[in-house]
Amino acid sequence: MTEPEPSGADIGYISVTFERVLDQALNSGRISDALERSAGTLNREQLRTRALRERAAIAAVAAVEYHAYTESKALAAERTGERDGDGDGDGNSGGSGLLPVLAVFVPSLSAVAAAVFLVSGLALRAFGGRPYIGAGLLTAGFVAAAVAVGGAVADLACLLVAAAHNPSTVDEGVPAGEDAEVKRAREAWQLALLERGMMPFLLARLDEADTRDHV
Repeated sequence: MTEPEPSGADIGYISVTFERVLDQALNSGRISDALERSAGTLNREQLRTRALRERAAIAAVAAVEYHAYTESKALAAERTGERDGDGDGDGNSGGSGLLPVLAVFVPSLSAVAAAVFLVSGLALRAFGGRPYIGAGLLTAGFVAAAVAVGGAVADLACLLVAAAHNPSTVDEGVPAGEDAEVKRAREAWQLALLERGMMPFLLARLDEADTRDHV
């Protein structure tokens, strides 16, 4: 199925979040210490430029957490729509609310299918069932898991590329009264982006520059 186009708010928010996390990393004690040890081989602005150039690769490390965040947000929007009732408006809100739900459910359904196939295949093997059926289910499970992870990475990469080409769509705000589950998912995504994506990337660039300087 065709993926819906990311909204301007989504593009803007992911761009702002990436740059905010980048600033947080650049101003952290670990990066400051590493910059001092590197004795000027790279400075903060050079690190920033390199990180922005590789934003898709950095953000892909936290793609699973980003997908969980967008899924939580879509479900929260769906719940809000149900509370508001179906009779208000001109009938267009239902379609616009359905698209983000479908977009995040495609990788989710793949993940559920992967779990079912893997559990079934392992059970057949454990209890001496037909081995060729168990092997087939395990293969199907691995394929479904790859589709789920690949879908999440692709969605995030598309948003980052769009954000890089549309800086005017930036929206810095977090909605007032944000759903508690959405807030937890958002914070988990941002922490993963910082700790597993941004910090290792910046430290690796400094180590590379220091190594070249001493060769």
